[in-house]
Amino acid sequence: MALTEDLSLFLADFGVTVTSGAVTGLGILDMPGQVVAGEMIITTDYRLTAKTSEFGGLIYGAAVTVDGINYQVRDAMKIDDGEFTELMLMRVAPESSAAGQDPRQFGLGDLADVDVAGAQAGDVLVNDGANWVDGQDDNGTAVAVALS
Repeated sequence: MALTEDLSLFLADFGVTVTSGAVTGLGILDMPGQVVAGEMIITTDYRLTAKTSEFGGLIYGAAVTVDGINYQVRDAMKIDDGEFTELMLMRVAPESSAAGQDPRQFGLGDLADVDVAGAQAGDVLVNDGANWVDGQDDNGTAVAVALS
């Protein structure tokens, strides 16, 4: 005989708001685990447990907002009896992007150390010692990124 537990009651006690596209529900977010190589952090993983009926269809790259913070799905798998799905998440920038947006799409102005004012076609990014700013190409004597 299968258990008929009310998952909503469990999530109401411990859950935070989760949104992906038009779907909003509750989930339990476990704080990050870090993958470290030497003294360098390679990645920080977040684990979200949510109802399979709400978030079980998410795949790699899907955008998810958990408690107001934006993440991207790295992996998803059903756990236990399949009523819950465990999502491995990676935090993404910018934090101001809307829920359900593709987290891989953002502009140079969304980066904290880029100050672009009045960029024109053919300009490049140069480092002024503190920030990346738009400037003229110096004919290949410095490393630069072309603005488009």
